[in-house]
Amino acid sequence: MASVVVVGAGLSGLTAAYRLTQAGATVVVLEAGARPGGRVETQTCGRYLVDTGPDALTAGYSSYLRLISDIGFQDRLHDTSAVIGLVRDGRVIDIDPGRLLRLPFTPALSTVAKLRMAVGFVKLRKAIAGVDSYDMGSSADLDDPSMTAAEFARRQFGREVADYLIDPLMRLTTGSGADNASTLSVLGALGAWSGALRTVRGGLGSVTDALAGRLDVRYGATVTRVDESATGVSVSYVDGDGGEHDLTADGVVISAMYDRASDIWPALSHASPAFGDKLRNVKLISVSLGYTAPTTTAAYPILVPTVENREALLIFMQHNKSPDRAPVGHSLVTVYTDTTVTDSFLGRSDAQLEAWAAGIIERLCPELAGHRDMAVVTRWPVAGYLAEPGFWQRSKILLGALPTDGPVRVAGDLFGAGSMESATRWGDNAAAALLRQLA
Repeated sequence: MASVVVVGAGLSGLTAAYRLTQAGATVVVLEAGARPGGRVETQTCGRYLVDTGPDALTAGYSSYLRLISDIGFQDRLHDTSAVIGLVRDGRVIDIDPGRLLRLPFTPALSTVAKLRMAVGFVKLRKAIAGVDSYDMGSSADLDDPSMTAAEFARRQFGREVADYLIDPLMRLTTGSGADNASTLSVLGALGAWSGALRTVRGGLGSVTDALAGRLDVRYGATVTRVDESATGVSVSYVDGDGGEHDLTADGVVISAMYDRASDIWPALSHASPAFGDKLRNVKLISVSLGYTAPTTTAAYPILVPTVENREALLIFMQHNKSPDRAPVGHSLVTVYTDTTVTDSFLGRSDAQLEAWAAGIIERLCPELAGHRDMAVVTRWPVAGYLAEPGFWQRSKILLGALPTDGPVRVAGDLFGAGSMESATRWGDNAAAALLRQLA
């Protein structure tokens, strides 16, 4: 049996380790932190169940949904509310895709904007259908490094649609508005978010917990170096007590953020130095507030255009996601910061961040004012990578420059959109490629 070391117990690393174990490999997972899941995390706060990291998944998450089925969680899948909210003129407008006859009459967009949107969709339908939203490097030729998503959207749909539909979609999928996103991200988002939204009862962290429970995961293990040799790979790491260790294996999967991965395996940075030189991290803070009153909106995701609020990236009405997230008659609302302002927010206290989020939520949902009973603040100083113009071209170049016949494979979200689907898919890919190489 082959022996493999997986660096990192985030969703991508756990997926790779699980697939390798299924194939008969002996796998050890080394995780620097004290828990599995990476950015996937679920906290229990009284009677609230709070997903503090990634939140939404769609029916198009084929790799993730297959993983859910394989670990026996199929019966935990739950369809969220189909309603999408949009903030316009300081209020939430509910848009229900299931009520097609009412869509032409929604006040979310003017009549002229709706016509421009229809024309733009017709023009772009083939391009949208041709983009894999979770492997956008394969469509990197559509990533114009000289044009932002905002400029592209205005040309295709006009300013109103660009500001009130495309921009908040970019915020939902990339961590900031259309001024900081690639043209390719527009096509990927329009394709990805056409499917129904789903979730996992028990919290998204229950998936990574279940995976870790079936694997040999060593926590507090900080990997310092990965070295290749003629007979395999050596992995050096330091345990929580400062002890130094070396493991030898037939192969390694590195599932870590780029800066960590390139530090421990320099071949990654040598493959394409321009990728790391121009990389910008997405930084986020999530603030989840519980209320002992219901909301009038039926929406689960609420899109927040930058022109409405540049600080609040997006809002999730968690109680409309799944009934187990909040007690009956209560509300659970999560607000994320836009990555462009997060640096200035990281130094704020939890109480200050809670007050900031409450001000946004209670202006949009005044029925909640005076009913707050719970708060959770989570800081993500590194939550992914900003897919700016040219990012996908550089990602494709990096992927093409990596060795295809060695014992080291890279997982994570370097080569896909920062989502649970891309993490799962690239974990699958890394495991499959390593198994082919070892065979």
